[in-house]
Amino acid sequence: MSEDTERRSLPWMIAGFDWEAVAAAAGAFLAALLLGWIWAPLFWIGFAAMAIALVAGRWSRRTPPDLAYGVVAPCDGVVVSVGYGDAPAALRLKGESLVRVRIASSPVSTNKLYAPMAGGVEIVSLQQGEARQPFALKPDEEGLTRAFITFESQGEQAGVALTTGGLGPRIELAVDHGDVVRLGRSFGTRRLGGWCDVYLPADIRTHVWAGQTLTGGETVIAHFRSSVEDEFEDADTAYSSTAAQPARDVAKAAAAAMPGVADVSALEEVAEEAVDELLEDDYPEPDEVSVPEDPAAIFARLREAARKHGEGD
Repeated sequence: MSEDTERRSLPWMIAGFDWEAVAAAAGAFLAALLLGWIWAPLFWIGFAAMAIALVAGRWSRRTPPDLAYGVVAPCDGVVVSVGYGDAPAALRLKGESLVRVRIASSPVSTNKLYAPMAGGVEIVSLQQGEARQPFALKPDEEGLTRAFITFESQGEQAGVALTTGGLGPRIELAVDHGDVVRLGRSFGTRRLGGWCDVYLPADIRTHVWAGQTLTGGETVIAHFRSSVEDEFEDADTAYSSTAAQPARDVAKAAAAAMPGVADVSALEEVAEEAVDELLEDDYPEPDEVSVPEDPAAIFARLREAARKHGEGD
């Protein structure tokens, strides 16, 4: 994405409009001119229709994070709540009590939907609403347009339940069962806002809170717990290897300085003790960090061990 940005002459121009919205806006504007010719106040009715068409077709180019096992916001909006709840049966998710992140999107939000995780599409379901319900004031109202999409990868699942008004073609999905999607890539369109419930495993680590503003396809809302544990294990291995290296270097220097010692087992034992002391506390707190032992002191202990070993022989 960075290379694409470098090639663009106007990198700040990341917004646009769907061609359908542009065509509808143009038609509404011509109708406004005709109505205005009949009676001037009627012009504003057509003008309002033109504005709604442009708002419904507005989108923005997004840059997904470089994330292997995380979850991003599937749409723009504000977090209403984060808690536990039962997922709709249409999502067919595993487990009974799942984490639910409820997001509310305003009518002027961008209209693209983004894959919350990388993986395959397991469930795709769309239920068209009724024209008598033009706005989704509450997510549980009857007659609204609803869509259910379930994503799966390596045993982890994420379900998305979308709700919007029933008037007009408000939700269009560009994926089908069996498709593979990348994290943060667009999988459909929802026009004029609505509600979005993201259902995640109960043991997931969430990073959002009520009232937070989300950017669809970019804001990280959670990490799968197994991936977090793997990252800590990798960090622990790297930390252990780095912390032990100074003691090993001192042991090598001591062995090189005392070539007459036939049996270096005593030196190895002392070096192991020094390594154990360095690795006694993994990831110490700032107030627990102590000054490392002087290498000269370690070297002296090695010489003493070698001397005692020589006297024992």
